[in-house]
Amino acid sequence: MKKLVHPLVALVVLALGIVIVPSAQAAYMPTAGATFNDPNGSRGQQTALMDQIIGAVNNVPSGSVIRVVAYSFDYQPVADALIAAKKRGAQVRLLIDSHAETDQIRQLRSAFGTGTSDGTYLRTCRFSCMANTDSFIHSKLYLFSRTGGAMYVSMNSSANPAETGVSKSWNNTYTTVGDKTLYDANVDNFNDMLPDKTNTNYYHTVESGNLKEYFFPRAGSTKSSDTLYNILNDVSCPSTIRVTTYFWTSARLYLAQKLSALKKAGCKVEVIYPDGPGGQDTIYPEVTAELRSGAIDTWNTRPNKGFYVHNKVILIDGTYQGLGGQKLVYATSQNLTLTSLRESNEVMLRIPNDPTAYSAYLNNFQQIKSQSVKIISSAAKTTAGVDSTSEKRSSKAPKDNSPDPDE
Repeated sequence: MKKLVHPLVALVVLALGIVIVPSAQAAYMPTAGATFNDPNGSRGQQTALMDQIIGAVNNVPSGSVIRVVAYSFDYQPVADALIAAKKRGAQVRLLIDSHAETDQIRQLRSAFGTGTSDGTYLRTCRFSCMANTDSFIHSKLYLFSRTGGAMYVSMNSSANPAETGVSKSWNNTYTTVGDKTLYDANVDNFNDMLPDKTNTNYYHTVESGNLKEYFFPRAGSTKSSDTLYNILNDVSCPSTIRVTTYFWTSARLYLAQKLSALKKAGCKVEVIYPDGPGGQDTIYPEVTAELRSGAIDTWNTRPNKGFYVHNKVILIDGTYQGLGGQKLVYATSQNLTLTSLRESNEVMLRIPNDPTAYSAYLNNFQQIKSQSVKIISSAAKTTAGVDSTSEKRSSKAPKDNSPDPDE
């Protein structure tokens, strides 16, 4: 029988037509699951997440669609890859927060325009795309209708396409491949943001298999409408809870208080955060004081060359919602600020009882911990490097609704 496929191309039939995929691209398959960078490692370890994104972009064929949602953008190799994708016929759609203008954003706006009629554009919103006060496009999503031999690829990340997310901070990405339900939910979220219309009651969830994705902002005025508080409230002791976060203000002090209550009830609790002076004071002293009061083991990444943890992850190992033996990963873009909960565009992914994913996130937590300074010990309520009882928040410290100072 004669071969029906030319050796230089693979013909992939879609519901809406035929996409011609060069054979080199067709051979590419994105790797599903968790990926991490290491700002303190080799250049290849630093760029691991950006290389993953670039690899996917470089293998998007003509006629397919790339969507990116990000808070910051100054990483030239990603900009170059996106422009090259447009030149070979892919549609490229970007939603980037307006808090900072960079050369790369100007370059992409010039190349893509801002109008949506031809399917390629760079858009932004005045604040977040669903609020009318200081807030942000803070999700980090990289979506591909097709890349190489894969369809419906979603990368949920803490990493912006920015040098700070490469060589200054720890980040993570969780990739799903062929999951049309989650992909469609992320595309719907992207499209819902485009009108830049206030809708702070946007919160909803989507489930696909064991995975669950949460979309913010979430309306409410008490901790009972805080998704993260409710997650912690569903943990029974003895269990182990591990938290990494970048920005934690007193507006959500009740999360620290809940961790203290869980510790008192017999849970093991560990926290990693980045706290520095002045404009890097992203952990409010009231939060650190509560963690110390609760004798919660806490590590600070800042003393190590100024590196900061940018992962926003909760790991739960134990009893959750009455079920024992649970191992849960919650990976989110959301800082522990009120603005992140109530007004900014944020996403969170729950990955339950996946041994490979849980082990990967736990190993990453331990790696970051090993490169951080322990500032609070459960053995004795002592604090190294910070005295929360006397410390006052610097006048230069970011407010709850301030832009992320490092980003």
